[in-house]
Amino acid sequence: MEVWKRYHEKELSHSMAHYLQAVAGLKKDKGYARVGDIADRLGVSKSGVTSMLRSLAARGLVDHERYGCVELTASGREVAARTESNRQLLTVFFRDVLGVTDDTASEDACMIEHLVSPEAMTRLLRLTAILNSCDTDVVSVLERFRRSRRVCPHHDVESCDICVEHCLVDTIARDLVRPRKTGAAR
Repeated sequence: MEVWKRYHEKELSHSMAHYLQAVAGLKKDKGYARVGDIADRLGVSKSGVTSMLRSLAARGLVDHERYGCVELTASGREVAARTESNRQLLTVFFRDVLGVTDDTASEDACMIEHLVSPEAMTRLLRLTAILNSCDTDVVSVLERFRRSRRVCPHHDVESCDICVEHCLVDTIARDLVRPRKTGAAR
């Protein structure tokens, strides 16, 4: 099966990850998590929380009795911790290595935190640790990266090892140079 078709086969959805993180955060902050607390933290309705808790319970990630506290199972704690760790590492990588703004780093990390494999995250952790070191070679490479504007120095696709049929910078960064359209009527 093609990879893009497997997107919905992931262990949990974006919303599910946030619910698990909310429960874990409430347990850490308050010592307990109730439906109303989760609703307040996520800005959703209590009925929406109850519905999601049923889905999470069916997956073995939470235990919840009506009107009682919500408890993460061992699997739920593991998923919440892994997702939170992924978000933290991705934020650091995007902000400190790639140099994007704090807001962009946080938003992008949030969008993909639950999708990245443990193998990729482990390697990203190793790479980020190296790139955040004070090693003079690493510092030199990062300075060169931050000064560079293009992958292809002469905008020559044929001489670029990364761009194959078309310039990736032109495709990927198109929105960075074009003003975004607003939702206003035209």
